[in-house]
Amino acid sequence: MKLNQNQDHKAHLSFSTRGWILIYQGSPLCDYKPTYADVMKAAAHYRITLPDVTWNGDRSQWVITDTIEEVTA
Repeated sequence: MKLNQNQDHKAHLSFSTRGWILIYQGSPLCDYKPTYADVMKAAAHYRITLPDVTWNGDRSQWVITDTIEEVTA
């Protein structure tokens, strides 16, 4: 899958060394969470359907969510 680094998602996950966070229209919907499982609870609470990509804040680029080591573990 080729990623378009210029894509825009209304809702998406972001992760970095600070942790995971749920973003909606550019604003965080929760505090940073330590794990993917924790941030997915927030997404479920808001009933948000997420795209198959996640913003990697450390690299400033989109990555396919299923390729992130913590997600596949």
